[in-house]
Amino acid sequence: MAIEACTDMRGFFQGMVLEAMRRRRLGAETETTEYVTDLLVACAGTDGAALLERPLVWMLDAAMACTDDGRMHGLCATGDAALARSGLFASPDEVEYFTEVGKFAYRGAAAEVERASGEPSVALVELGERFPAFVEVLAEASVLGDVTKSLVRRYAAQNAGQPKRCLSSSMYVSTASRDGRS
Repeated sequence: MAIEACTDMRGFFQGMVLEAMRRRRLGAETETTEYVTDLLVACAGTDGAALLERPLVWMLDAAMACTDDGRMHGLCATGDAALARSGLFASPDEVEYFTEVGKFAYRGAAAEVERASGEPSVALVELGERFPAFVEVLAEASVLGDVTKSLVRRYAAQNAGQPKRCLSSSMYVSTASRDGRS
């Protein structure tokens, strides 16, 4: 099996998301597919630590205490954290909690966007309505891309005193497909 460094993280994750959606027969709006791809890219970079470190209940509480634009951003971040954690790391008994928080956060963020602009956010509405389906997409995309959970967990579990390294700098992708063909 050949292993090579991945130089186009967005392209890599987009391919994994689209393939996982195809396998699950999940249709979604383009905006939602791009949003989920961008979430995976963020998780692979140094920004991903913010999604993985704070307890969700604290994130949600802080978001709800904000007003206007701050609330929408806080709810989006909470939904993103819930989606990333449930799709990439959660044990089966944690998924229900993450799902409830994520649906609530994305629905709230969608309502804030619509209130502010008069237009609904297609991606936030779809994520709020179909959160469990996108949890499965992230879980399958992780497996499809040989993005091992142990590597991602190691990144997320680094102590605050240690310098955070970008996961993308240590991510390598197998060029062999699941059926053994290169």
